[in-house]
Amino acid sequence: MRTPRLEGLTDWRALARGGFAVVWEARQESLDRLVAVKIITRKLDNPEERARFLRESGAAGRMSSHPGIVTVHDAGLLDDDRPYLVMELCTGGSLTRLLKPENRPTQEWVRDLGVRIADALDAAHAQGVLHRDVKPANVLIDAYGHAGLADFGLAVMTDPGMDLEERLEALTPAYAPPEAFAPHSPTKSGDVYSLAATLYALLCGHAPRAVDPDQADPDMTAAQVVMAHLDDPVERLPDVDPRFMDVLMEALDDEPTRRPSAAGFRDALAALELGAPTPALGPELDQPLRAVPAGAGATEAAPVAETPPAEEGDARRRRRRGVLLAAAALVVLLVVTAVALTGRGAPVAAEPGAVTTAGAPSAPDASPSPSPTPTLLAGFTDCSETVGRSAQCGPVPPECFGGVASTFDSLYVASPARCDRTHVYQTFAAAELTTPVVRQSQLDDDPAAKAVCRRALVNDMLPAGERRSDWEVYALPPQTPAEGTLFRCVFGRGERSAPLELTRPG
Repeated sequence: MRTPRLEGLTDWRALARGGFAVVWEARQESLDRLVAVKIITRKLDNPEERARFLRESGAAGRMSSHPGIVTVHDAGLLDDDRPYLVMELCTGGSLTRLLKPENRPTQEWVRDLGVRIADALDAAHAQGVLHRDVKPANVLIDAYGHAGLADFGLAVMTDPGMDLEERLEALTPAYAPPEAFAPHSPTKSGDVYSLAATLYALLCGHAPRAVDPDQADPDMTAAQVVMAHLDDPVERLPDVDPRFMDVLMEALDDEPTRRPSAAGFRDALAALELGAPTPALGPELDQPLRAVPAGAGATEAAPVAETPPAEEGDARRRRRRGVLLAAAALVVLLVVTAVALTGRGAPVAAEPGAVTTAGAPSAPDASPSPSPTPTLLAGFTDCSETVGRSAQCGPVPPECFGGVASTFDSLYVASPARCDRTHVYQTFAAAELTTPVVRQSQLDDDPAAKAVCRRALVNDMLPAGERRSDWEVYALPPQTPAEGTLFRCVFGRGERSAPLELTRPG
């Protein structure tokens, strides 16, 4: 992946790569701080599109003082007309981690979050800006546990020539309002619906009309699955306070005109007496989520208690320790997630002494040496004679991923995808690690990864007409504990909807 070039930003490192955008971490030299840079992969070659992006990102920058909006430091277009945003680096990740049962927040916390984000939407709507893609992944947590809405200006940089289904796939069908499944222009009411759907998901772990993947038609896209269930009523959650559900159900009404405004939704949530203010998700667990009170101005933040001078030094030290603990916890979370993902290339049999997590031996005194006779992943063939390093090539059928992500040098987390649907990366090889690893930089520097995960090997396995010099090639850590020290090599360049045919090298 070619490193972007923006004046004043150095030390670029890719954090995440998906079908529509790449997120980078970079250092802003003037202030010596780390920032996040999100770059949309589609070029804005239409003057009207460029003007709209600059207008909306400018509005997002002006709204950055709002406590419920992620700070935007800069925005613009690269030399090739791809739009970018330079934003606050939110080290706490997104709300998606709270969808797991073990991380489920309290009703009080969800209510306070709703007040905060609804007020952010009200501020945006007052300036004529719609978000269009409110969902758990677009609500980020900063180092102090405070939530903010991200991606204003970039949320729907879709091609005007896209058909309806493509536009829905560019967004997130599970959180889109019903009217988004028809050729209608987005509205403020749609943002309210999506926020209510996000709060609903935080309370139960799934969006209002989510369908069990095991019961969904494998030949249907995510948008088609949701469209097939649009007539299904949204179920009330029996374990949630009935008054809370009443507020959510009004905002989830299929008829846009019956939904409250963002301000009305905020006020209704704030009026719910569910309990005391709930703690933030960051290191200072005694600090409440700073929701803006009902009726507060669009840019007026709620007051924060001042620290007495005598305690200020201790408070700063506690915050610094807390930030480090939060960062360490996030690394552990992502490492566990990376090895918990289920890949289709499951091994035929587990090796004795296989690692239980990426790079962690199954016993404290286990030897880090790889097995002399590595297990073949299902569908792969032994190509070590031509490639070396116990390499395996393939697989058949092909294996694909939608994107990869890494935070704080944690091992890459990869999202599996069907190869006959939109995907970004395809597996071309696998091999045994030389030594166990716990960081992505260690995996990238492993001699086996350097020898096998090569662009030259990809091109050697592709037909002449498909070979190119700018393939993005990554080494992925073991995808399940049973895979032991077997890593994958993947390649890609932009979105594809069909796999490329691979042959044995040499």
